[in-house]
Amino acid sequence: MKYERIHKNMLMAVYLLLFASLPAFAQIVIYNPIDIMAKIDSGTIQVEVIPEFNIGSIEKVFDGNPYTNAGIIGSDSISITLISDEELNFTKTKVFFWNNGNWNLEVANSYADLINHTGSYQLLVDNRNFTFFNWDSLTFQPQQVKVIRLSSVVTDTSIYIGEWTIEKSITLTSLVTLPYPPKVIPGATLKLKAQPVDEYNNLYNYNFTEPLVWSSSNPSVATIDDGGNLTGINLGVTTITVATESNSISGSVTARVITDFESENAETKIVKVALVIQDPIIYQFDNKRIHEHWSWPNPFYLTEQVRNDLNAASDSVMIFEVVETHNDQEIFTVLDSSYMTIDQLAYYFQNSQTLYGELKYIAEVEGRIHYDYNGMVDYYDLDTKRNNGEIDEVWVYCFPFGGMYESQLMGPGAFWWNSPPLPHPGLEKTLSVMGWNYERGVAEALHSVGHRFESALWHAYKRWDLTQPELNNWEKFTSIDLVLPGKGHVGNIHYPVNGTSDYNYDNTQNVTTYADNWIRYPYLFNETRTVNCLEWNCSQRNYMIWWFNHLPRYKGVTDSILNNWWHYAVDYYEAVELANNTPPLSVKDQRNPLISDYFLSQNYPNPFNPGTTIEFSIAAQEKVTIKVFDILGREVSVLLNEEKPAGSYSIVFNAKNLASGVYFYSIRSKSFIQTKKMILLK
Repeated sequence: MKYERIHKNMLMAVYLLLFASLPAFAQIVIYNPIDIMAKIDSGTIQVEVIPEFNIGSIEKVFDGNPYTNAGIIGSDSISITLISDEELNFTKTKVFFWNNGNWNLEVANSYADLINHTGSYQLLVDNRNFTFFNWDSLTFQPQQVKVIRLSSVVTDTSIYIGEWTIEKSITLTSLVTLPYPPKVIPGATLKLKAQPVDEYNNLYNYNFTEPLVWSSSNPSVATIDDGGNLTGINLGVTTITVATESNSISGSVTARVITDFESENAETKIVKVALVIQDPIIYQFDNKRIHEHWSWPNPFYLTEQVRNDLNAASDSVMIFEVVETHNDQEIFTVLDSSYMTIDQLAYYFQNSQTLYGELKYIAEVEGRIHYDYNGMVDYYDLDTKRNNGEIDEVWVYCFPFGGMYESQLMGPGAFWWNSPPLPHPGLEKTLSVMGWNYERGVAEALHSVGHRFESALWHAYKRWDLTQPELNNWEKFTSIDLVLPGKGHVGNIHYPVNGTSDYNYDNTQNVTTYADNWIRYPYLFNETRTVNCLEWNCSQRNYMIWWFNHLPRYKGVTDSILNNWWHYAVDYYEAVELANNTPPLSVKDQRNPLISDYFLSQNYPNPFNPGTTIEFSIAAQEKVTIKVFDILGREVSVLLNEEKPAGSYSIVFNAKNLASGVYFYSIRSKSFIQTKKMILLK
């Protein structure tokens, strides 16, 4: 018996020793404010303020700014009660008053319990002192309640509250590496960043208070420095590990070095366009339309050219289709306070350059001409059609000096769209309206569309400033050599990457550009080359197409922004909603790097003629078959059919004997089946 007790004690001692030597479960706890104002606006939280505010409003209490306030002149006390339809989970609260005084915090699961101090009632804070213009905060055990009351008494005859925040605790359990999955080509460097996730794989922006330590399990494949810069050395696979210096939180992921790749396009979206032509028949011009009388381009021809250029530049990610056309005698251009008449148009658009110049002066100098967007929308019932999904946007071709902006955003939530936002009572969604004139060509129309894209991306990223020490991805895309010598990427609508002045599309000066990297977005490597205007034939139209073609149009989300930037310019709020519901690709898979050890790359180049490279990886030794099929599913080539050990491989497909068209290649093994599309262009 004695021996048995000694044996058990020894086992317990060994167990305790081993347990003590194991690292604690790695985690970081943060506090995130609950968006109380959003819940008030949605109606899920009701608010009771006693006495009622006589300066400011409840919005000032929950706007995130302690230096805006709401208050009660003539009262030294206040109580604010939040009554929620659903439980509020919180562990911390903070207050910021503009007076000296004390505060209380009471909670309950029902209003009756709060009033009567019964059942679920708790007093969490009892007459705690605070000082003016200082935060005071307390942390509690996790609370799950429906009713919260903040009350306060101050030493003055009036009371002012600057802010009240209610925060929940979040446990960050591991680090993920972005962009995911990490991949790089030999000789190139990719900047990686680490972000923490909670136990539910939700991703958080977090400023680390200690350095991150990066490592590569196979430096012969890829190396990584202390800044997270991953450099490809040789084709293959390596495990990248990142951890805080104290190892409080960490994560690992499989990184690949492959020959090259292009990012996968987002799903195609059909953009339904309503076309409005303001080009009336004028009997004084022998019943010719204005564009015919002046031998200006046909607006239908211009529309088709713009549509074709945009569809091609987006690689058919966005397909603009004209679904309805209005080409009647209606005029929505207002001169002074009335719509212009056919007779007025005949007067100003007769062959006299003097009268044409007079119209320009009236429009551009005196500002007496504007376009009635709301009148046009109402007349053609475009608001109902937009609300019902029958149209997505409107293109207008108008005579010169017709009073239109290049682009206009209308409806709820409208913002700067290269013009001031315009409300419309009948619109339930935003409506984008392009304004072009048929005196000008396709290049100018694309130029106007480009400014609309700039407005959308500027709004999405909340900043556009090339002088910032760390650029966001939109700023990188639009960077030019003139501002950042040797670090230009693509440029903006007025300045190509090598531009030195406005509209400098014909500049033959060579500069360094990172533009080629955008075909792999969000994998932005450090690859550069020289470029000048010969790249776009030194013309405005071709530069616009070149610019649009470099805009990301790919699947996934980076920094909470869709990798398909086109979507923001087509339907901004739809893009925001899609981004909010699209996590970074397979973030949860980073917990187990082996999940991605089976891999089939997109062929490169694609389209190709006649050769292209296909890369693949397998995690275990097994028989692998790679076959090519035509669009009818007929087998046209067997590229591989043999046993292969675990590893990464590349294989070249030569299609010199095949006709141009769409083909599919498929990999099949015991553990892995996948098919991808490729295009042969001869």
